[in-house]
Amino acid sequence: MTKAEQARRLAWRFKVLGTGPWLWSLNPDTRIIRRISSGLKVYSSIDASADGRRLVATISNPTAKLASLPILDRVTTDDDVRPLGLPTVRAWAPRYGGSTIFYLSSRGGGDGLWRYDAIEANEIWRGSAGALLEPPAVTRDGRRIVVVVRKQGKRTLTLLSSEGGDVQPLAPAIDVTSAASWSPDGKWIAVGGIDGSGAGLFKIPADGGTPQRLMTGTATNPVWSPDGTLIVFTGPVVAALGSLVTVHADGTPGEALNIRVRVGTEHYRFMPDRPQLVYIPTPNQVSPEYFWLLDLPSKKARQLSSVNSRSTRTFDITPDGTQIIFDRLKDNSDIVLIDLPQP
Repeated sequence: MTKAEQARRLAWRFKVLGTGPWLWSLNPDTRIIRRISSGLKVYSSIDASADGRRLVATISNPTAKLASLPILDRVTTDDDVRPLGLPTVRAWAPRYGGSTIFYLSSRGGGDGLWRYDAIEANEIWRGSAGALLEPPAVTRDGRRIVVVVRKQGKRTLTLLSSEGGDVQPLAPAIDVTSAASWSPDGKWIAVGGIDGSGAGLFKIPADGGTPQRLMTGTATNPVWSPDGTLIVFTGPVVAALGSLVTVHADGTPGEALNIRVRVGTEHYRFMPDRPQLVYIPTPNQVSPEYFWLLDLPSKKARQLSSVNSRSTRTFDITPDGTQIIFDRLKDNSDIVLIDLPQP
């Protein structure tokens, strides 16, 4: 066996297993597994030296915080950004329902759903019941919420009240592929997913009725317009960028918006009371990303900010339409060397 083959074998030998946040080793000859780390460090990558005596690892120390940015007649800057004071250390994926802000956070495990009403923050869906990886969908009045929960290899919708009760599954036959969106009247949920006929965009009755397919093909992160007539979603993906497409609520195809966003983000939201779309376009994979505003009737767009938003997963607009509330996610990874005990 060459040194290169030995190194590859040892690199496989010391991979992270899916039990806990710890680092484990597996001897491929004896099939003996043992834990070689302690604490709550999360290892995002690992490799081994050719002689198996030392590991190089990446330890992730992620942070997630919310901030606000005013929507003004001028282009706002970093000086206009204000941190959003929340009682939880971690906060991301903000969504408004009435005057209440809902967001994802955790107490050390998977992210659950929290609500903050300017007085106190309460966890209404525990991450131990199913870690949440997508922003919640919240009705305009904030009384009902839909979350995407992964169980047994499938992602489905779960409906609950603003207090965390009345939990019930929705459209279990659809394997959900992204975040969902409520219709303004609270009667429907739009979501991208896959059923027995393939991928598409679906309109699901909130009362648990039969889902309706609006279109066929790749469709993720739908967002409903304030008047309920139009849905904007991410369509075909090319080189990790998706194009924004529209469809009418009755399934009539709309038009493409000539806007591309990064896959894995929810970078567009409607203003609460008018047909204007706030969005973060992605010109390429390295350039800064800024907030823009598109007026759909006139097709006129203007830049809202010069704040680089590449660390933003998603955002929302305050109910009065004056502020953007956005998250900032950072990996804060450290590279460490680990000397292994020798037999």
